[in-house]
Amino acid sequence: MSRKRTPQSGSNGLPPANAHAARRSARSQSDPDVILATLPVGTPDYLRVLGAILKKFNHRHSTKHKGVSFKTMLDRQRLYASFFRELRHHTPYRNLDPRQLANRHIEAMVERWVARGLSTATLHNYLSFLRTYGAWIGKAGMVREPEYYVGSESRHAHRVQVATIDHSWRAKGVDISAKIAEIYKFDAWVAMQLDLCDHFGMRAKEARHFRPHGAVLHRDAANPRDAAAFPECEWFVRISHGTKGGRPRDVPLRTDAQRDLLARAATVVAPGMYVGQPGMTSTQSQSRFYYVIRKFGISKEQLGVVAHGLRHEHVNDAYESDADAPSPVRGGVTRPAKDQEARQRAARLLGHNRPGVTSCYLGRSPAAVAAERLPAIDAVTDPKA
Repeated sequence: MSRKRTPQSGSNGLPPANAHAARRSARSQSDPDVILATLPVGTPDYLRVLGAILKKFNHRHSTKHKGVSFKTMLDRQRLYASFFRELRHHTPYRNLDPRQLANRHIEAMVERWVARGLSTATLHNYLSFLRTYGAWIGKAGMVREPEYYVGSESRHAHRVQVATIDHSWRAKGVDISAKIAEIYKFDAWVAMQLDLCDHFGMRAKEARHFRPHGAVLHRDAANPRDAAAFPECEWFVRISHGTKGGRPRDVPLRTDAQRDLLARAATVVAPGMYVGQPGMTSTQSQSRFYYVIRKFGISKEQLGVVAHGLRHEHVNDAYESDADAPSPVRGGVTRPAKDQEARQRAARLLGHNRPGVTSCYLGRSPAAVAAERLPAIDAVTDPKA
């Protein structure tokens, strides 16, 4: 004979009178404002302070009223944790509370970064993250421009990205078709994402989030600027998910290889879905992507290439076709007559408005560099950009 379960709360079956108070107490213990108010400034539990600040602000965009990607949140978290850990363990500021960050602390860390050989791009990115953090703790404008910390004559003062090296796969002796075919046998989804990077110049994130159904547009429906840049093209492919800043772009559909790839993608991807591993979250799909490509040697340490190199490949090939001459990073010495037009088209392919951005991929001819007095430095490639 079964026994009736007796309510623990009392004869009326309602929760105990103090249940709601207990829940409020539990919530208050995880509330970042409560944590920050409870922990005194100078507490040795600096990681808890930092955690509370991150919980309160990390989901916010630095300047706009919108959220940020999981990757941005993770990058911030990693930098801030390593920043304060190194500051406390390897500088005189061993008792620094994250709420007390000041310029003298940043100066100490910049000195260490420069001595360690950090690239100009990385140093600028770190300072940008710290600028965001400064606003979180009520010190907006505290973090100065890089020139303030390194001096105006330092090569780290200004991030002028002019590529001097061709980062494409072929430049490193990697057979793109053979390598992607090899990956298809192991993981067709990751291989297809690489194919999209190769044929359309997509970033890796854009390829993972690409939705092939409904992506092809007639030029009348395409972005007017993109359509104007390619007057000879009737059909375009919209890249709208996973783009930087959420800015969509329409790239020309020009080759049979591109059409075949889109047809294959539409065959295996369900309508409304993206070219990512079925059943995986965006984060899981990203982890799978980088796991697979590293397994097949795609890293700077192994074959000397990264996924972003396919974007370099695509835009350099397009420039060479439009300019009737190789780009500077591929040995072009003189400035071809069609250079400006080819760079404008290359910028549209990349999703940028300014042709000057193409220097990060194409480089500048010696004559152009001398004329504009731009210090040519090697562009730092972000493999996840």
